[in-house]
Amino acid sequence: MTRLVITRHGQSIANAEHRFAGHSDFDLSPLGKQQAELTADYICKNEKIDIIYSSDLLRAYNTAVPTAKRLGMEIIPTTDLREIFAGDWEGKTTDELAVEFEEDFGIWRNDYARARCTGGESVAEVYARTVNTMTELAERHDGKTLLLSTHATVVRSITAHALGFDAEHVGEVSFAHNASVNIFTYEDGRFAPVSLNITEQLGDLATPVPKELRA
Repeated sequence: MTRLVITRHGQSIANAEHRFAGHSDFDLSPLGKQQAELTADYICKNEKIDIIYSSDLLRAYNTAVPTAKRLGMEIIPTTDLREIFAGDWEGKTTDELAVEFEEDFGIWRNDYARARCTGGESVAEVYARTVNTMTELAERHDGKTLLLSTHATVVRSITAHALGFDAEHVGEVSFAHNASVNIFTYEDGRFAPVSLNITEQLGDLATPVPKELRA
């Protein structure tokens, strides 16, 4: 059995500015850096991590850094754990998207499972990428505990899959909060949720998921 400890990055500069980050390389905000430290406290206290993987984007990578430093471990970066590629939406604010891409962004708001960023990835494509990546890593490191630092759409996709939802029903799963911890096991080809959206470590520094900007 493999244990997967999956974190969403702390608050990014894009989150703070209500921008759709996608693959744009926004770093953590000052609050996000504090959240990363608190999540490192939680992980080091409660988990025995064997290997650390992260999206290569700064906001996810730097969320894993405090944990890696405390454990004296390296972080393995990978593009496979990146957020949804936002195409023409990259870096734009919610207000800009609502005006410039009214129809496509309306689908994102109201029918998430069918959404595709204009000129970018669809939620269904991220779901498939996520399941393939998580399965490959879990099988490669059978018997280990992995820390995976990633993004909202990725966390939502693997949660949906573990709960038995296909890509058409991923919208039924809540978004992960910044710096949340989500724990799964993998055995005999199946993921199972252990604990989802853990934010108790953040206390007053927890940030809600904005209704209209979740990447």
